[in-house]
Amino acid sequence: MPYFSSGLDLPDDSLAVDLHLHSNASDGEDPPRRVMERAKAAGLRVVSLTDHDTVAGLDEARRESGRLELEFVDGVELSSIHRGRIVHMLGHFIRTADPELSDRMRRYMGSRKTRVAEMIGRLGGLGISIDPDDFFREYGGAASIGRGQLSAYMLKKNLVGHREEIFEKFLGEEASAYVELDMISPAEAVRLIAGAGGAATFAHPNLSGVDEIIPDLVSAGLAGIEAEHPSQDADEQKKYREMAKCYNLVAMGGSDCHGSRPGPERLGQYSQPVRTFLELRRKASGAD
Repeated sequence: MPYFSSGLDLPDDSLAVDLHLHSNASDGEDPPRRVMERAKAAGLRVVSLTDHDTVAGLDEARRESGRLELEFVDGVELSSIHRGRIVHMLGHFIRTADPELSDRMRRYMGSRKTRVAEMIGRLGGLGISIDPDDFFREYGGAASIGRGQLSAYMLKKNLVGHREEIFEKFLGEEASAYVELDMISPAEAVRLIAGAGGAATFAHPNLSGVDEIIPDLVSAGLAGIEAEHPSQDADEQKKYREMAKCYNLVAMGGSDCHGSRPGPERLGQYSQPVRTFLELRRKASGAD
């Protein structure tokens, strides 16, 4: 069963929630235990680990959050694609052993490693020489591997000047070394999350640029939309809050923290009110 307690001794408007965090089980810098320690130090009380296409870090994060007296929500960030655009779907309160969800994550794990190897090959053809053995020695232990680790390696080895250059020139969705992951559709991702007992939220929708699919996602069972995110300015936040109200979705928010990357500290800077957590929990339980 998803882990959460029966209630919180906090006012509904307390800014103490961050349900979008990453660890080194995918492309974050820190192990799950350290993510929870940093969340506690940032003043958070309700947290979720939402690694890309894996739940491998949840057990460790859950144990540490219990020790630190943090409310913990089992989570994941599923990858999907619509007309060449990547769409990320957050899933909260999921049953981590759900057979269909587990099968999809296993498939992603294998295809992600193959894809990274192919991107390394393409980078070599562009004059960016990477030793695959060296890269996989450093990052191959991650359950979910992708462009985040590859970009971190390129920076660490001084192969490029900054992260923005990596994605603009090499690893962005329209860049020369990019390899598309074999992904499900966004609606399928929503249904997988809902089928695993979870609540699905459209993560940072501005980065996907496919707002036209939101009505279809709502029909598939979408529970929320991430209105507040480091990549979204005030106008975009307002737009997505209005969309959330229009479609009866939870207006979510989160730091999308990966550690010290890609810039200033995010933990504690995008905290959401407790009421958001409670609304999403009601959606997951089917009470809404």
